[in-house]
Amino acid sequence: MTTQQLSIFMENKPGQLVKVTQTLKDAQIDIRAMSLADTKDFGIVRMIVSDTDKAQEAMREAGFMSTITQVMCIAMDDQPGGLSKITELMAQAEVNIDYLYACITVIGKDAYIVMHVDNEKKASQVLADAGIKMVSTADIAAL
Repeated sequence: MTTQQLSIFMENKPGQLVKVTQTLKDAQIDIRAMSLADTKDFGIVRMIVSDTDKAQEAMREAGFMSTITQVMCIAMDDQPGGLSKITELMAQAEVNIDYLYACITVIGKDAYIVMHVDNEKKASQVLADAGIKMVSTADIAAL
């Protein structure tokens, strides 16, 4: 099970993130999770949003290049060691984690992480075998 992630490419200069977030606000798109990575000249904003297709269209209209990628969203124990368990399972299965970031949840419930791996099928099977719940796009939208 995967969910859609919107990746937005932008210049690394003041005001660019304002344009991205304002564009989403104007389009009535809710951000559920977000990560920002940069290089000297450019940045990549990775997001889980309430409507990926609508968000991508809004970004295109605002002059931003974006892509939609399938990622895994995982519910993990919200306690010390929750993330360690998942990373250990991936390492034992020789699945490389390309990147991950946190996702909003309901306080007192599981913590969610968004994860992109080099072998999604294998990672999904390892997590399922360990009884770790995958979170769907609908689950995230319901938060």
